[in-house]
Amino acid sequence: MEQQEIYPAIVKAIATQKRLDPSRVSIDSTLQELGISSLDAITIVYEIEDLFDIEVDNEELENLKSVRNIVDGITKLVQAKS
Repeated sequence: MEQQEIYPAIVKAIATQKRLDPSRVSIDSTLQELGISSLDAITIVYEIEDLFDIEVDNEELENLKSVRNIVDGITKLVQAKS
């Protein structure tokens, strides 16, 4: 699975969690710009974990600062799984 397949799912998860228009979420958006708290980020990551049947290490959660960080991290996990 490639980033272009993962990115839309992450945008949807973020937009749903924060009740944002998905067009407001870009690959370069920071979580702070989107008003995503650490608790929001955990909820979003749980949803993504379920969607892709992966597990994100709790230590990695602390490093998530942008949508790009999430997409890159999830892509690596999904590709390592396959």
